[in-house]
Amino acid sequence: MTCLDRYRSQLLAATNRNLKIISNSVDESAIHQFRVGVKRLGALYRFLGYVDTEIKPKQLLRPALQLSRSISRVRDVHITLDLLTELEDLPQGEVDALQLALRAKIELEYRAFRNLAASLGSMQLRLPTLQALALSEATILRHKPAILQQLRERITTPGKPLDVREWHRKRILLKRYHHSLDAFRDCRGHGADEKEILQMKMLEQLLGDWHDRVVAADILQSFDDLQKESAPAVTLLGIQERMLLGSARIYLSRFAHGKPGC
Repeated sequence: MTCLDRYRSQLLAATNRNLKIISNSVDESAIHQFRVGVKRLGALYRFLGYVDTEIKPKQLLRPALQLSRSISRVRDVHITLDLLTELEDLPQGEVDALQLALRAKIELEYRAFRNLAASLGSMQLRLPTLQALALSEATILRHKPAILQQLRERITTPGKPLDVREWHRKRILLKRYHHSLDAFRDCRGHGADEKEILQMKMLEQLLGDWHDRVVAADILQSFDDLQKESAPAVTLLGIQERMLLGSARIYLSRFAHGKPGC
């Protein structure tokens, strides 16, 4: 088994194990790991799609992406609950009301996930092997430097103004680039530069924390009958968002001027 086949096989098995868990319970850890697994699989098959344009990653990944998007709504509420408990100086009565609404939303979104899973008819993801796609490891490794460089340039090249949508796009591309590097970690001679990985992790953490607060604020503002209760929390989250983006700008600059991975 080649290094990429081994990576694909282990990743798919782990993702399916977590899918089985969350099909039976609202397990916060398994939900997170399932979503990470789908993102890693997405990065891998999109990478293969760059190597061979006959491969259609979106079609192959459609069931996985549908399930991930659905369960992400549960994950987002879990994150909102966690952030709400971290905010200081909020009246306990307002926090209690918001927590009650958030827990009800988790139940609603989880039922929607279960209904979607039932409609798909299977609780196991199936994705073709590299052999089934008629791709050799040598061909993939030959294309690797150019594909990674293109991904990196899309992250670091100045373009549109860095508004919420553009930061979110860069965050997704950064994760895709990182996951693509990870896919080759067991391939001899294809390790990533440790300094780049460190810069990337810092930038990912900042953008992840920023995005969590954007999503949490949106969720809290979605409760029409709790606008008064949610307003103080939304204000505090907005302050944190701006601080995190300020730091992200610094680390994006450092990442842009760092050494690319192998």
